[in-house]
Amino acid sequence: LGGVGSRVAAVCAALGMAVLATKRSARLGGEGGGSGIEVHPPGALRELLPRADALLVCLPGTEETRGLIGAEELALLPRHAVVVNVGRGAVIDEHALYAALREGRLHGAGLDVWWSYPATYEEALCTPPSAFPYGELDRVVLSPHRGGGIGVADLELARMRRIGEMLSAAGRDGVERMPHRWDFGLGY
Repeated sequence: LGGVGSRVAAVCAALGMAVLATKRSARLGGEGGGSGIEVHPPGALRELLPRADALLVCLPGTEETRGLIGAEELALLPRHAVVVNVGRGAVIDEHALYAALREGRLHGAGLDVWWSYPATYEEALCTPPSAFPYGELDRVVLSPHRGGGIGVADLELARMRRIGEMLSAAGRDGVERMPHRWDFGLGY
C-alpha cells in the first residue's frame, strides 16, 4: 500500500467499499489503514483474493512484483470479480488474465497499463498493448497508462497533442485514415 494504492484505497473506502490491502511492512491480522481499510502483509494475498469483488493493482514493475498475479491467484478470485490494473502490466501474468477473461472466469477488467511499451513516439503508433487481443473482449476497458493523468502537465500536453493530431488527420484524410484507430483485424 504505497502512495498510489493509499489514495485509491481512501477513495474506495469513502465510496463505502470494504478495502483489503497488502503492504510490505504490515503485520499479520490486518492492521487498520484508516476507516474501512484493512492492511495485511503480502503473504496474506492468497487468503484475501477469494473475498475480493475487485482487485485493484497499483504496484510498480519490479523484479519483486513481476508476475505476482498469475493463473493461480486469478483462479482464487470470485467469478464476479473485476480486475483493475493502474500500476504496471507485468505485475499480472498477461496470458493468465486474458485466458480468465476470455473463458468468463472473471467478470471484467479495466487495464490502464500495457505489457508492450513503445520506446519512441513513432513506435507508439504501431505498438500493440499486449500479445493478446484484449480489445476484442466485451468486458475489458483499455487505456494506455493515462487514466490517472488528469491535471499532470506533461501528460495533459501529450494528450492534447495526440487529440489534435487525430482531429487534424480526420479532417484532412477522413475518419477511416485517422491515426490511433483501433483495428480489430490487426489487434491494436
